[in-house]
Amino acid sequence: MAHNNFYLDLCVDVYVVEGDAVLLRLHDKYNYWGAPGGHLDAGEDVNEAARREVYEEVGLRVTLVGPAGWEQTDSDHNRDLVPPHFVNRHPITSTHDHSAFIFIARATSRTLAPQAVEDQASQAECRWLTRAALMELKAADERLGVDTYRYAMAALDVLAPSR
Repeated sequence: MAHNNFYLDLCVDVYVVEGDAVLLRLHDKYNYWGAPGGHLDAGEDVNEAARREVYEEVGLRVTLVGPAGWEQTDSDHNRDLVPPHFVNRHPITSTHDHSAFIFIARATSRTLAPQAVEDQASQAECRWLTRAALMELKAADERLGVDTYRYAMAALDVLAPSR
């Protein structure tokens, strides 16, 4: 989706874990390793955007996982959303920023099948990475930034803790 606001857009990133591995995607436009994600669409809450972006970009249906201690306690007037594990703000250009809600999610499959036409056409490289493979990628590929590494490791800590 195109930018919605001149100075700041709201976005989601979703670190998807299946078994002992986290999914990273080589961003075709900016050439960096990151999680599936993108802009919120009009009328969408952050949970809807997170699930939609993962499904469009890699074809997985995921379950969002809240931070430790979070419980969903809906009422007659309120539906609790799964909170992100992290929130950040980062520059895209000298005059435009993104504020990203960083989610952790569980998948039940590693079979990827992008749904959005632009994601099918881009054939962006995706990798399921264990802790060891993530550390190797960090050492070997400068396109894996410190923040992506930190968030990916946090996702593994939550859903695939070391024994």
